Amino acid sequence: MQNLNLLQDALKNNGQALAYQFLDGMNWKQHTYSDIKHSLDNTIAYLFTNGFENKKVLSCASATLENFLTLNCLEALNCSINYDSEIDNLNKNFDILVMDEVNESNKINSNDYFSVISLNGSIKKEIENKNLITFKTINKFGMMLKKKIDESKISKLLGTDLNNIANSDKIKLEKIISEISETEFVNIFYQNNVKFGNSICSGLLKGKKKFINFKNWMEFITNINETIPTHLFIDSGNLEKTYDFCIQKKINLKFFLGGKVKKIICHNLVDLNLNENLNEIGIELVNI
Repeated sequence: MQNLNLLQDALKNNGQALAYQFLDGMNWKQHTYSDIKHSLDNTIAYLFTNGFENKKVLSCASATLENFLTLNCLEALNCSINYDSEIDNLNKNFDILVMDEVNESNKINSNDYFSVISLNGSIKKEIENKNLITFKTINKFGMMLKKKIDESKISKLLGTDLNNIANSDKIKLEKIISEISETEFVNIFYQNNVKFGNSICSGLLKGKKKFINFKNWMEFITNINETIPTHLFIDSGNLEKTYDFCIQKKINLKFFLGGKVKKIICHNLVDLNLNENLNEIGIELVNI
């Protein structure tokens, strides 16, 4: 059984320890476990108060802390969660869209939906678009709303059973996470199979491991080297893209990833020849 009460307990126990590092513009910022607990509480309070129950949700966002918290809170409110990394496949059969960011290239009409949640969008976009809300605003108003809600109602919602990844995958993932030292940094770059990517976020938070998310390819290739991860969780498409990119640029893959990577963890990788190629440069490939 998995529910948000278990996550909340882990966040509370880990307190002021560093949990998460993220890019805010050009600057790196940090969240402690307490920060993330407050964000979880604020998110569920806002969504509960504003009628987000029993909705059909489509997430086109990457696996990030913000996406993980948003989708799990929506699922606790009895929403059905669907995933599609292709923005071009959007249709009006969903009540709620969850996206990394809404911009002109998305061609989203927020009036077609009960709500469009922009995880990394600007407040200016909210003003210009009806039914569009950012994750920052959800947290801002949720912080005020949670003081007015009966704690027993919130506790009941947080106790809702969540639909997680297959148990066999969960066991393998938990074993990998348990072997990571608390002093090491983990990177996650999942644009496909985001449900599995969000499960990684959950496991790292419960296991008290520090991590960073990347939302898109340019953010990944620009910043991966300076983050110096020891473990990289990456979807199969982006792993193959990264490998080909380094071949084309004649860059050593391990150097490109910061020089400290010991393991790359992937899910349902098709090109198993990569295993031998990565072993040659001292990286273990784990395919779950």
